[in-house]
Amino acid sequence: MPSTRRLLRIRLFLEGAIVGVFTGAIVAALRFLLDEADVYRPIIFSRVDSLGKVLLTIGVMILLATILARAIKFDAQVSGSGVPQIKGILQGRARMVKPLRLLAVKFFATVLGIGAGLSLGRAGISVQFGAAVGNIVTKIIYAGNRHHAAIEGNFLLTAGAGAGLAAIFNAPLAGVIFCIEDLRKKFSQEILITAVTAAVTASFVVKIVFGVRPVFETITATPLHMPTVMTVPTLEMAATLAEAPLKFAALFIFLGVLCGVTGALFSKALLFALDAYDRLKIFGVKRFAIPCLLAIPLGIKLPQVLGCGNVLVDEILVSHLTLSLLAILLAGKILYTLICFGTNAPGGLFLPVLVIGALIGNIFARAGNGLHIFTADWTTLFIIFGMAAFFAAVVKAPITGAILILELTGQFSHLVGLIVVSGAAFLVSDLCGGEPIFSALLERSQKKSRR
Repeated sequence: MPSTRRLLRIRLFLEGAIVGVFTGAIVAALRFLLDEADVYRPIIFSRVDSLGKVLLTIGVMILLATILARAIKFDAQVSGSGVPQIKGILQGRARMVKPLRLLAVKFFATVLGIGAGLSLGRAGISVQFGAAVGNIVTKIIYAGNRHHAAIEGNFLLTAGAGAGLAAIFNAPLAGVIFCIEDLRKKFSQEILITAVTAAVTASFVVKIVFGVRPVFETITATPLHMPTVMTVPTLEMAATLAEAPLKFAALFIFLGVLCGVTGALFSKALLFALDAYDRLKIFGVKRFAIPCLLAIPLGIKLPQVLGCGNVLVDEILVSHLTLSLLAILLAGKILYTLICFGTNAPGGLFLPVLVIGALIGNIFARAGNGLHIFTADWTTLFIIFGMAAFFAAVVKAPITGAILILELTGQFSHLVGLIVVSGAAFLVSDLCGGEPIFSALLERSQKKSRR
């Protein structure tokens, strides 16, 4: 190997570690604040029990909508999830302007918006934060050297994006796969070295802060297919699967088909929601006031649909919710996510998509149990598979989704099942005209900018 290429790889290894450290620290701070918001938000809304408190809450929400509108007006990069912007930069169709300002303003706006209850995710934000860190590191190290900045800058930006995803989920392998499958769509040893180093380092930093506590705590707190009320040995579950492999393969495919159709419709609805605000000419403070004010009655009557939704996944994993309540939660989460995402407020899609998939999987499991197709012991398994399938249908990154779920659960024995359900969802979504949501969002923004 030429010495220049060896030196390049050594540099990328060291630079990837630097990007990972700072990305991990920023994402850990974001996760800590949003986790705290998940704790205190329902307590605050539970105390809105008089006319005076309702009026005060309305005033606070209008103030919040004003801040969000001002933040996006101040820096357009603050809007949305950030993943389409990163894809545009890597494709040479956009560029990152003032990444340090982006980090500061979007961090503040994201904490306020999602903290107040907007149904948006934090993973897409973390991806953009990591990419911004990669951009800043490139500018510092290669100031005045355009050649190295152009070549290695893309590597560091890609690796930072993967590190952001790895840090928010404590899933380094998923972060690396996301870089290759969705962002770059091509492989090289240089990308792999930088991405792996950044993802592992970022995850390590987050583990220092949070320990091994995952985003969905209950997934790893209980055996995978067993609700806390069940005590069925895992070996017995494996034996049941071995006895009827075709039956469960058919069930996995059917769940994938269900998630594929729903995912394609959801992707189209997201784009429709963005267009609807524009067609109705709802801009500025009014645009953000709609979801902010809606958060008040939802926070009082249906607080589970607010925020990212990781707490809701923990709840359905340990609680035997009625089928009617699950249907209400699914409808509420979908509709409120569409309303929030349509505003282009700072916030991503990964967590809402996983939560909606979990609800679909739970309803599927309850229906199968009611029809005596399988026992209640399988509920958690179908919840997890629903998350992977809906992710594959919407994001169109089935490998990333399957690996992410494997890292979240630690149950690598379910790899084949996850591939089956994710592959079925991906294929059906494609047949239904579902586009990769981040690519579709990028195309929409490019068309809008040319008008």
